[in-house]
Amino acid sequence: MIPLVETTFKNMPRSAVLDELIAAEAAKLERFYGRITRCRVLVEKPHHHQLHGIPYHVRIELDVPGNVIIVGDTPTKRASLVRGEVEHKGDELEAAHKHAALAVSDAFRLAGRRLQDYARRLDGAVKTHEAAPTGTVSVMKDDYGFLRAGDDHEVYFHRNSVLDGAFDRLEVGSTVRFAEEEGEQGPQASTVTLVHHSHE
Repeated sequence: MIPLVETTFKNMPRSAVLDELIAAEAAKLERFYGRITRCRVLVEKPHHHQLHGIPYHVRIELDVPGNVIIVGDTPTKRASLVRGEVEHKGDELEAAHKHAALAVSDAFRLAGRRLQDYARRLDGAVKTHEAAPTGTVSVMKDDYGFLRAGDDHEVYFHRNSVLDGAFDRLEVGSTVRFAEEEGEQGPQASTVTLVHHSHE
């Protein structure tokens, strides 16, 4: 069982139903990797002035030895964990819980796939470097960037997806190998390995 699961609700009241769902989903993650030390979950309700039907935003942070695996972090929608503060807005709890539960389940499914990738990489079961696709860094920001893949499509990556702490050594033009998967906002890289810098 994961030693610590921290759940934060933003723009919505705390829900015992969602708390139980998150605890159950977090426990399932140990099937994929048994050394998770902490799981932080943020469930955020869209502001009332936004268009109706915008899905709930769920961010999951999984602490594993030497790394943090993040699900639900994109350059277009960032959310920070607000510990101990819950905003009470809106009374449509039944509908809110229904849609939030779907978002939580989807986020944990993606977290499970990320953990599988991570565990396979640690076990040496990931495809060899020769088989992994290569790309070129096209955009660099503070904690994320974009790669241009071989067929010229762009792939988002986060700092925590870059292996061996090499994010700060990346620059526009750097060549990398990566594993691609479908994220919330489109293609994203779950693992990025620096091959060489643009000036090499």
